Amino acid sequence: MFKLIGKNSELIISRLKSWRLTDGNGTEGDNLTLTINSDDIDGIPPKGEKYTVYLGEVKRDVFEISQRSIELHPREIKLVLTVAPFSIKDATGYRVRSSTSWDNATLSQIVSDCVVPHGFAYFVHPELQKIEISHLDRIDESTPAFLNRLAKQYDAVAKPVEGKYIFVPIGKQKSATGADIEAITLSLPRDNSTENMNFISLSADLDGRSEFNGVRAFYVSTADGSRLEVKSGSKPFKLLGKDKNNKTEAEQACAAELRKIQRMGRQVTINAPVNPAAFAEGIVILDESFPRAFQGKCSIDSVTLNGSGLQPTRMNIQATLIGE
Repeated sequence: MFKLIGKNSELIISRLKSWRLTDGNGTEGDNLTLTINSDDIDGIPPKGEKYTVYLGEVKRDVFEISQRSIELHPREIKLVLTVAPFSIKDATGYRVRSSTSWDNATLSQIVSDCVVPHGFAYFVHPELQKIEISHLDRIDESTPAFLNRLAKQYDAVAKPVEGKYIFVPIGKQKSATGADIEAITLSLPRDNSTENMNFISLSADLDGRSEFNGVRAFYVSTADGSRLEVKSGSKPFKLLGKDKNNKTEAEQACAAELRKIQRMGRQVTINAPVNPAAFAEGIVILDESFPRAFQGKCSIDSVTLNGSGLQPTRMNIQATLIGE
């Protein structure tokens, strides 16, 4: 059951025609679209109005109205809400481009410096907290753009959730509070036909995994200026193109890229009945009811949940098969 808590939420719910909730691995991916029957009413909720969203007893997040549109035939209002704990006017400059630099700073400190001034609490996964970066530049980038770029270097996701900014490795089952996210398990119905409301469709890319088993990178020695190499994993090696500042940074970059190579398996697209606990930071398990080629554990990259009225109908999951 779809629930909405906020100003005039009962009126919105009573006239709700359809909804779509998208949860993605990134700062711009999370949004909620509401289509509302507006027969006999002229009022439109203002931009910036906040609503807490639940699916059943699962709290999805707090969203605020960022876009509005209306239609005459049929009479309806469409609202687009995004996860945004800051004012629609962006008084703190969260989306303003700026430049700064860090020297010998931990990843946790960099995240803190970027998000605390905008009112966020933050959570950096323990695997990443103490990574020390000798030098890092933010050049004419907004806070979300910069952190998204930084997250990609460490095969991580950086995004605001419930007023907290999370920075966690992709596939790690951690919520915004740092608590484990429940893995969901899908089972193929015995009658898996399109006439069955529990029908599941699934497609997979058979050649998604990288052919590399290791990563190598170069850095320049401060002692004599020589160009030195570090490796992680085994042959064949993937070469990281840009030289790193020092040995530690090169080792960290190799470890992050190797983790990404090992994590990335077949790309999977799943269409199934809605599971309220499906989150982009979580895991979906395809159990033994599926043909063997499809079975395994998947890291959820994005999930879109749809509903008609208050009833959830279908979800579409983009995921990566990471193991059995």
